[in-house]
Amino acid sequence: MFKSLFGKKSSETSKTPSTGSQSEGMEKFLKSMNLSYEDWRNGQSYDLNVLKKLSPAETQEAERILISRKDEDFRDVEALAALGTPAAIQALRDCLQSRNLSNRFHAAKYLKETGEDHVEEVIFSTLHITQIGNGMVEGLRLAKAYPSDKIKHRVVWCTFHGNDGIRTHCAAMALYLYGKADSDFDNKQQIIFRVGAKNKEMGNKVFPEFCELLGVNPQDFA
Repeated sequence: MFKSLFGKKSSETSKTPSTGSQSEGMEKFLKSMNLSYEDWRNGQSYDLNVLKKLSPAETQEAERILISRKDEDFRDVEALAALGTPAAIQALRDCLQSRNLSNRFHAAKYLKETGEDHVEEVIFSTLHITQIGNGMVEGLRLAKAYPSDKIKHRVVWCTFHGNDGIRTHCAAMALYLYGKADSDFDNKQQIIFRVGAKNKEMGNKVFPEFCELLGVNPQDFA
């Protein structure tokens, strides 16, 4: 489902700090932030091993740079999580309200790994407003990783109330989370295309049938 769904590389994301007169370690880390298009497309991370070995002063400088970029790219969120400093963790919390919808989900994921759970909060506040290429993949991936009853319910709710571009994908994920499909996008399940149709009126007519398949009450999602 997810491999072919990518957003566009923004001009902001491609802007990285100059290495200037830095130590070898800092220079190597900053260089790793300057990704080629191919590396960016393939999801290449920054060099987190080098990041973790920086001196205290260099760590503070890297922290400043990453916090200033926290809304730009998932790699900045990933690197903040790898730093794990109090300021970096606070930046992750701030990312839960990021203008970058994908980064909200990434931040929730990394905070969850530290024992701070905001998964349901960010799924409820954000999944329904995502689009393909702007948070949908990350939101559904997070729902798949932490499928509480509330999250499963919300994925069904997004099948009914979500943006046009995501309803089919939410329907497919709902079938998987409720044990009615073998994968998170089983295109043999034609009902996902009917209930997720861009013609919302048509999709609404199919929604009760979809809920019956899941074993849930459609009135709970009105």
